[in-house]
Parts: sequence; structure tokens; C-alpha cells
Amino acid sequence: MKSMVPLILSFFLCTLCFAQQKHISDFVSLDPGIQDENFNLPDTHTFQYLIENTDALSQGGTMPDNLDFTGYVPRQGSSKYGYLSVNSESAPGGVTILDLEFDDTTGEWMVDNSEAIDFSDFPTIANCSGTVTPWNTIITCEEYTSIELGLGEDFNFDGYHDFGWAIEIDPATKTIVNQKGGRDDKDKLWAMGNFKHENAVIHSNLKTVYQGADDTKGQGYLFKFVATDTTDLSAGELFVYKGDKLNNHAWIKLKNIEKKDQNSTLLQCDTLGATNFGGIEDVEINPIDGMIYFAVKRETNTEFDKKGVIYRFKDTDSLDQTGIENFEIYAGGDISYDGEPWGEGSDNLVFDNLGNLWVTQDGSFSRGDNNYIWVVENGHTQANPKVKI
Repeated sequence: MKSMVPLILSFFLCTLCFAQQKHISDFVSLDPGIQDENFNLPDTHTFQYLIENTDALSQGGTMPDNLDFTGYVPRQGSSKYGYLSVNSESAPGGVTILDLEFDDTTGEWMVDNSEAIDFSDFPTIANCSGTVTPWNTIITCEEYTSIELGLGEDFNFDGYHDFGWAIEIDPATKTIVNQKGGRDDKDKLWAMGNFKHENAVIHSNLKTVYQGADDTKGQGYLFKFVATDTTDLSAGELFVYKGDKLNNHAWIKLKNIEKKDQNSTLLQCDTLGATNFGGIEDVEINPIDGMIYFAVKRETNTEFDKKGVIYRFKDTDSLDQTGIENFEIYAGGDISYDGEPWGEGSDNLVFDNLGNLWVTQDGSFSRGDNNYIWVVENGHTQANPKVKI
């Protein structure tokens, strides 16, 4: 995903909406329109400016450019005090942590502290999307691999390729989490595979992670990682999806113990004939039906070419490589909703607590995409669509 605007927009419903007991998904759909320089919202919603690139950080330095994934981590379960982790999809990569508190009087968020994660001796690149773990850490993902960049594979001679991993961060201490095994000081999540990481989502069992590769040139694979121990992503089994995207499906186990295995994730997938998708941007789990949903930005199948698609499926055993059921296109493809083409660029996803799916569009404006935030309401089907802008 490429950051379209160098701002972080913080959505909230404000006192009026809470007083009327409205839900964030309760709004009248905007009329379709040509993308302009404005951020267009229904009058029931607003946004707040927090920070932008080049702004000074309170602990030194400035906010990097190409802002991407933002993840809120509560302090002691609070919805008013927490940490906002912000990725910078740049080279070198970056992650900035904002300490936030909500002011009930003004109805605005206050930034109490801003600090960059120190990657000076352990660099990252193109920190794209990621996730918030159930144990209140941040996973940030590198969208480029060392092989793709052509920079050499292992500059620091630790045995691992330098780039193409996920990294776990503690937002409270602003530090990289040192994993079991691996290096003595800092670790990336070697066991979760080496590829063009975009996003991840962690199952309620605290062991299973679904993740996808943001590649549109033949290696857009869907992965399933099952950790050996709960809340510990340093070791586990790694599987890749192989199937026809309709009826025949399997999780194929990859070699994933030694460094050479973890470095060769993509080569193994190629050899096994894993299924390629047209760039997986996000994977999420619906809190209502428990199904796995994932966004593909430029998918191609027998019915359409290079369209954004939201797939979903049921994983019958989240801890094993057994059955996958009900694999289908949930939304998107070569389709229009209320006369507006879905287009390409299905990107970051989030479910609200009612099971409505919020989809950000990072499409091609030159090819007619207006880069909406689509809301696919719970109960939607392609035959009976329930989609709002």
C-alpha cells in the first residue's frame, strides 16, 4: 500500500454521536463523486489532524514521510489513553509511537509524547501495514525483500536476509521485542517467513497468524503461521495456501526451522506451486462469523481482469493444516454498487463490532478509481449487496 496523504486522520463519533447512541457505521452513504483535494465525510462524522511528515517529534527528529498503518494499543484497556503506532513506508523504514489521551471537554485527542523506534543498528525498509496483537504489541511489516531490492542478502552477517520480515514492537517501551532463539539482541519474526509482508491478523487462540504477500508478479501468496507457544511468535509451523480459489483447497507445510528454510519462503512456495493472488493487502477475521477475509488489490480470474476483490473462507482447524471451506468472493470484482464501480486497489480492512467491513481503496485515479472508504455491511452478499461510501 502506498500512502496517499501525509496525514494521520483520527476518526471518532464525538459527544453528539454518543448521546444519540449512534454506531460508527450508522450514516447515509455519500453520493459517488470525482476524487478531489478534500476529505469528504458524511455530516455525522468528523476527523482530527494529529501529525504530518516533517513535524518535530518530542523525543527528537521529525515525522517521516509515506505514512501507512496505524495501530492503537490501549493502556490498561483504556479507550481514552493509549499508544498510536504509525508506520512509514520509506527507505529506510520507520515506526513512530504517539502517546495519546482523549480530552472529554474538547472532544479531541492530545499527543503527550512522540518518539521514533530506534532502528539505527537493525534497519527496516518500507514498513507498510501490520497488526495490533491481542497481547498489546505491534507487528510492523516490511514490504520489500533483500532479493527484490538487489542490495545483497545479508549485510550484517547474522545468517538471515536483511529485509522481508515482520517485526514485533512494544509501544510502551518503544523497543523491538527480542524473540527466543535467533539473535542475542534484536530479532525480526524469522519464523513467520520471508516475503513481501503487508499485513497480519492473529486468531483468538493467540497462536495462529494469517498473512499475505503484497506481490502482483506471481508471488502473491496467502500464509498461515501457527506458533509453538501462545503469544510467542518466535517459532512455529508455516503453511501456504494452494488451491483454485473456488473448491479445491489445502494448506501446504513449508520447511521453517533452520535459517536457510526461513530465508527461502518464496522459493519453497514457487516449487510447491502455491496459489498466486494479485497482491494481498490485508487479512482480517470477522468477529461475528469467525471467517477469514482478505483483500486483493488487482486480482485476475476467468470473469475479470485486475480488479479489487475481498475473499473470505472458513478455516475449519486454525491450529492444523486441515480443511478450508466456503472459499468465495465476498465483495468487489467486476461489479458496481449503486452504479459505482468497485475498481481496483482493495486495501486495508477493519471490522467494527457489528461485523461491518470497512475497506480503504488505494486504486488508480488515472483509471477511474476514486479511492473511497467502502463500508460493506454485515449481511451483504454479491446477489443482495449492502455497500456504502
